[in-house]
Amino acid sequence: MKNILYLLRRFYLFLLFLALQALALTLLFRNNRFHGTEFVRHSSDWVGDVYSQRAQLSEYLRLGEINDQLSLENALLRSAAQENYWTLRTKVDTLHDTTHVQRYAYRTAKVVNASVNREKNYVTIDRGLLGDVSPDMGVISGGNIVGVVRSASEHFAVVMPVIHSDFKASVRLRKSGAFGSLVWRGGDAQIADVIDIPKNIPVAPGDTIVTSGYSTYFPSNINVGTVEWVDDSDNDYHLIKVRLGADFRRLDHVLVVSDIFKQEQDTLLKKVELQDAANSKR
Repeated sequence: MKNILYLLRRFYLFLLFLALQALALTLLFRNNRFHGTEFVRHSSDWVGDVYSQRAQLSEYLRLGEINDQLSLENALLRSAAQENYWTLRTKVDTLHDTTHVQRYAYRTAKVVNASVNREKNYVTIDRGLLGDVSPDMGVISGGNIVGVVRSASEHFAVVMPVIHSDFKASVRLRKSGAFGSLVWRGGDAQIADVIDIPKNIPVAPGDTIVTSGYSTYFPSNINVGTVEWVDDSDNDYHLIKVRLGADFRRLDHVLVVSDIFKQEQDTLLKKVELQDAANSKR
C-alpha cells in the first residue's frame, strides 16, 4: 500500500495531466461532429487491426489442431476411394453381379522423430497398438508412399521408410503398367532406384512410378515419384533413378494403411506353400 501511495505522490502531476487530457478529448469528440466522426473512423480501423492480429495469432496457435483435422479428413477421403474396395463376385453366370467391400483402412498419425542421413533410417510416429497400428502396415504422406511399420508399442510405432537399405516394394510404371521393385541404395534421401524392368519396356525422364498393388502394404496407384534418369549400362534391365514424392526431411502428418484382407491372403498363400513343400517330399 505504501508503494502505491509513493507512486501516486511521485507521478500525480503526470496522472493529472492524463486525466485532464482524456477529459478534454472526450469533450472535443462529443461536441464537435467532425472530430467525433474522424475518431470513430480511425478507432474502427485500430480495433479492426487488433482483431485481425488476434485472429491471425489464434489461427497460428491452432495450426496443429487444423493439421490433425485435415489429416483425418484426408484419411476418410482415401478410405472412400475406389482402389480401396474389393470387387466380390458372387455368381458364376454373370460378371455384372458384384459387391464392393472395403479392403484398405486408414488412420492418422504424427511423426515425432525421423532420420535421413543413415544407411538404415527410421521414422517414429505417435500411434501404436492402442491406436490400431501394427507391424506390416503401409505408411503414406501427401499421397506418396513413406514406408512400412516395422515395430509397434502401445503408443508409438517405428516405420522402415523407403530410404532404408532393406526396404523393398512392388511398383510399376503408370504409363506402361510394367512392374519392378523399388529399393534404396543410400546417398540422396530424395532419390531411389527401380529395378527389374526389362530394357524392351520404354522408360523416359518424367514418367510416373506408382505402387503396383501386388503387396498387402499399399493399395495400387499410390504415388512413388517420377523418373529422374535411366541407366541402361546393364545388359537386360533398366536401372531407373526415381525422385521420390515424399519429402523425408519435412514429414509431419502421415496416414497408416491396413489391408483388411491381409491375414486371409497370407494364410492362403502359406497353406499353398506348405502343400507344395509336403508334395515335394513324396
